[in-house]
Amino acid sequence: MGNPVVKAVPEDFVVREVMALPERTSEDPRHTYLNLRKKGYTTFEAMDLVARHLELPADAVSAAGLKDEDGVTEQTLSVAADVPSVILDAFNRRWTPGTGRWLSLGRAGRGARRVGIGELLGNAFLLTLRGMEADDAARLRAVPRGEAPVLFANYYDTQRFGVAGGPKVTHLIGQALLDGDLDLAFALLRTSGSHEGDLALRHTGGAEEFFAGLDQRVTAFYRTAHSSYLWNHRLARRLERHGPEVEQTEREGLGYTFPTAPRPLLGLLAELPEMEYDKWRWSDGAARRTVSRRPTVLQTVVTVRDVEPDDMFGGLWKCEVSFMLPSGAYATNVVSQFLLQLAHADRSRAALTTAVARADAA
Repeated sequence: MGNPVVKAVPEDFVVREVMALPERTSEDPRHTYLNLRKKGYTTFEAMDLVARHLELPADAVSAAGLKDEDGVTEQTLSVAADVPSVILDAFNRRWTPGTGRWLSLGRAGRGARRVGIGELLGNAFLLTLRGMEADDAARLRAVPRGEAPVLFANYYDTQRFGVAGGPKVTHLIGQALLDGDLDLAFALLRTSGSHEGDLALRHTGGAEEFFAGLDQRVTAFYRTAHSSYLWNHRLARRLERHGPEVEQTEREGLGYTFPTAPRPLLGLLAELPEMEYDKWRWSDGAARRTVSRRPTVLQTVVTVRDVEPDDMFGGLWKCEVSFMLPSGAYATNVVSQFLLQLAHADRSRAALTTAVARADAA
């Protein structure tokens, strides 16, 4: 199966955060919860713009997770202040949804708790896959009842390591920061094509001054991206131990070992359902390292519908897929492994049919 085009346009990648907020307003509602919808902005960019509009420090605005800029995404923010409706209306007039990049805010409630990393339950995805050949479309159309349980290796996908179309260097920036080499981190950041990279390109002072003025949650993200890269490497080596049904692939300069059948995944799940990794957060004026655990293998159910001729790529096919994922799992990673396993299962069935036919003929 070839690689479909997953994000031909941002509207092809729709994600909605799943999070439970308190229904009762506390006696001391210090935080306003906002529903942020966006297209073309990273979560860090959006939080910075919200904080500036509200004339608050950057750390007064927080989120439970990070959402891609190259999609249409919806998530919850918390603001450590009361946010009047007139202020929200002014923000939306300025950043109103249109054909280009946009942001939109809506009130979601108030409460005593700050929304933070670790509170997100998961994400719901609706993706349009484009540019598929006819045999690929036929496999998807043949999925029983349009639903397929998918077991997959829980890699960090390429967007963890850089913006769409840009070099994958966030883990390298993180390594430089951990090594205390701010000049190298600054030089790499200037090549990244990210919002922070643009700020670095415009900066006329030194690296130490730049990083001191940056939202330190971003530098914590870079450090954690380095941990993510190491985690991926360890996961690939572990998966390779559990059978030959794996395939080496390279995506945007990063190597992955993908399963072509469930057996390696089941073996890994039995041996090592979780692995530790370092997570970095900015707290109380310092970058703090904690050791966290992440599942090595996850499962979801992919729903396939509307397999039809592609209106964007002539002579090819498109379809929609939808599924739920826990926080921290990557939709593009699921799609890649689902399609690979589907293709290999089809080849295995064809090989078995051929073998039976030969045996009968003999």
